[in-house]
Amino acid sequence: MAADNPDLIQYFRFTPTDEFLANPHEGFCTFQRFNGDPLYPGMAWSEEGPVGGLAPGATEKSDIPGFNPKRTAPHYLPTTVAYCRWFWKLLEPRRGEYDFSVIDMALECCRERGQTLAVRLMPFGYVASGQPGLPLWYDDRYPKVSYSDWREKVPDYESKEYFTLWGNLIREFARRYDAHPLLESIDVAFLGPWGEGDGKCGPDQCDRFAALWQEAFARTPRLALIAGDPITGDQLRSSIRRGSGWRADSFGDLRRAGSRPDVALHLEWNHMFNCYPKRLYEAAAADAWKSGPVHFETWHVPMYWFQQGFDLDFILEQGLKYHATYFMPKSTALPEPWLEKLARFCNRIGYRYVLRQTIVSRQAPNRGAFTFKAWIDNVGVAPIYRRYDVAVRLRQGKQEAIVVLEDVDIRSWLPGEVWLDRKVTVPEGFRPGHVELAIGLVDPATKKPGVSFAVKERFGDRWSCAGWIEVV
Repeated sequence: MAADNPDLIQYFRFTPTDEFLANPHEGFCTFQRFNGDPLYPGMAWSEEGPVGGLAPGATEKSDIPGFNPKRTAPHYLPTTVAYCRWFWKLLEPRRGEYDFSVIDMALECCRERGQTLAVRLMPFGYVASGQPGLPLWYDDRYPKVSYSDWREKVPDYESKEYFTLWGNLIREFARRYDAHPLLESIDVAFLGPWGEGDGKCGPDQCDRFAALWQEAFARTPRLALIAGDPITGDQLRSSIRRGSGWRADSFGDLRRAGSRPDVALHLEWNHMFNCYPKRLYEAAAADAWKSGPVHFETWHVPMYWFQQGFDLDFILEQGLKYHATYFMPKSTALPEPWLEKLARFCNRIGYRYVLRQTIVSRQAPNRGAFTFKAWIDNVGVAPIYRRYDVAVRLRQGKQEAIVVLEDVDIRSWLPGEVWLDRKVTVPEGFRPGHVELAIGLVDPATKKPGVSFAVKERFGDRWSCAGWIEVV
């Protein structure tokens, strides 16, 4: 292939950075909390989502709307995603009467704090632990069952009543929020309690529920739980077949693994060794990350891992191999000696786009086309799952135009390199002379950049300098 004529083109190369970028749809998460809220004390947390008003938070401004790194709680890491759970009993206090005021409050708080909202709707909690049970109107009237290994009666998951009534809440939530720009993800949930509890639900009913969630949430990433028993394995398998991502609610669990030389490893059980590799294989979910995100909620909290001497390097390496996008340590203080490793981990999960080089024509005729090439390297472990467009900004004094490269879908950018080679037409309104170029990943609705490249050569508004042309 012939080389580009050096008299006609110019190269612009960039300096990668490891700094936190406040990019959306990835990284560290708060839990039942928002940026600026205090952490849970000690190693405790709540299963109930926030229901009050906004915490005051910090007031300083930043270049990124809503985000302020000074809001980050001490002993935590910066975050652009909040993960919250709310119970059916709160959201539908009377049959067919929905109260989503807490969701509206949470979305407004996320907008004000520079976050998006990942949601889990909970059918019920473990009443013996003080969590809300089923709605009273359901509890008194509809089928419930008990299992030999369960101390409380739970809904009959196979019943038509439960499928219809829980399904009604799911559909109503989706009708209101599926297109909301601040709704980050939704968990596929129909077993309870906790992140996803026990119970008997056969494969056919699991499949019906998975189809219901797929139909209701056509535009929001869905996450099915990977769990430690064959029952919820069917739930995972059904959802993965329908394009869902997955989440783990016990990531980092290394209980007893290798800690007792007098006990054979095959007699010990924990999630990292005995659940996740097996469940991914059984559900044919190993490549699900290519189309849906992976979310890790910690088993217990990292401070507990630290006290128990868990192997953090092994845990984090597994998270990278599973192509994680989110990491949620329950809004509790992180061990100081681990902060640097956890920060590096969160820089690697999800997507991270390094702009390596742009190649552009030196000149372009007025309203004619010029060559624009770019080498971009996704050094993260996953793609982005929301649409953003690649755009070139042309600026000459007060004259500005944004040209979107219409045929580029960055959701297809898996880890590795991307090469763009396009012709860009100079829009009307530019005079002969010097025109500055910038490249950005823009929101399709606003045409404003929403994602920063991991390079030092970027402006405060997330555009990155891409060179210049001379209009002749």
